[in-house]
Amino acid sequence: MSTLTASEQIEQLERQIQDLKKQALVELREKLAEARKAVVDLEKELAQLTGKQADEPAVALATRRTRRASITDEDLKPLVLKAMAQFGMNGLNAKDIAARVGQDPLRIRKFIANNPTALKRQGSGPGTRFFLP
Repeated sequence: MSTLTASEQIEQLERQIQDLKKQALVELREKLAEARKAVVDLEKELAQLTGKQADEPAVALATRRTRRASITDEDLKPLVLKAMAQFGMNGLNAKDIAARVGQDPLRIRKFIANNPTALKRQGSGPGTRFFLP
């Protein structure tokens, strides 16, 4: 095992300090979110006991947007074709396809633009419906 020089050890310790600080921030944010949820739950319980509705919650819960995993066109194509085969007898728009596949409608529109022969297009604008070719 090679020994590290003093400057390398200092750099390594500084990186560890930075990592620990980041971890502490994440943990603190999680505790804060849990505390906010607890406050909202207590306000609901208080409103039930008193029979009065709370005007506004003391703490507004910030909902985080769910992040979907990225998916390639090759992986998306069988999912789209399966959804179209099951539910697309009368055609589906991009939003409906996205709901069936579990992806964002913009991702479905991008897939359709990149693969113009995958689906047959009928209509234009918001009323565009897609069918199996």
